[in-house]
Amino acid sequence: MSLRTEIDKLLGRNAGMLTKLIVINVIVFLVANILVNIPGLGGYVYDYLALPSSLHKLLYRPWTLITYMFLHIQTMHLIFNMLWFYWFGIIFTDFMGSKRLLYTYLLGGIAGGILFILFSQAFMFDTYLLGASAGIMAVIVATAVLVPDYELRLIFFGPVKLKYLALASFILTSLVDFNVNSGGKVSHIGGALYGILYMYQYRKGRDFAEIVANFVKKIGTIFTMAKAGAKLKKAGGSGIRQKKVTEDEKQKKIDAILDKISASGYDALTKEEKDFLFKSTRGES
Repeated sequence: MSLRTEIDKLLGRNAGMLTKLIVINVIVFLVANILVNIPGLGGYVYDYLALPSSLHKLLYRPWTLITYMFLHIQTMHLIFNMLWFYWFGIIFTDFMGSKRLLYTYLLGGIAGGILFILFSQAFMFDTYLLGASAGIMAVIVATAVLVPDYELRLIFFGPVKLKYLALASFILTSLVDFNVNSGGKVSHIGGALYGILYMYQYRKGRDFAEIVANFVKKIGTIFTMAKAGAKLKKAGGSGIRQKKVTEDEKQKKIDAILDKISASGYDALTKEEKDFLFKSTRGES
């Protein structure tokens, strides 16, 4: 079995979100470590993937607020991050689901990145940030706030409650010897603060992950419908008469068509579905 087949299997539809995030981190690590050892390319890895403390650089590389949390250069940094992510990610997913794991990781990483930038500006640091630690810390803290008395059995220690593991992880990686890698430790604090805020707001009925997921879905729907409408318009449409349907039925049909496009591509639609989608983009019923 080829490497590509193995990667497709790991990142396929049946793979869990935790597995996908870990695999992506490992793949980026391998590719980045190849590139940094190529003369003339090494610097570009940091310039275009790591999060800069400079607002001027960030303005031209806004994507680094996301890409930095998938970038590791040191092997032990990657291993420790992925182990912590795996241990707490499984528990988080069991209680909260894969979608919330993804957005807690991403939003926690963004929160850590923003705090890193603010800290760097305040103390005039010119550096960069990389690693998944902030996003993982958000997952660790959120899990501990969610189920603080959940126990893990550790070698030499026996059963230990999550709240103590999370506290030990936070202190050791974020507070001890703060003068070393202070920017990175500030990002851990940002991730931890997001994890606390997220769970307390979730308990009040305000789910940040769901809010962002719905926003992303709406943006994707707009682009998909615009693309489909442009393609149908170019083809000239069809003029097939559609039955009048209620707004709820119409929206359900649109959602079903968009799901079909996402799963199998636009060409998998029937002629009737294409006509219906074209008319919907023009506001017709």
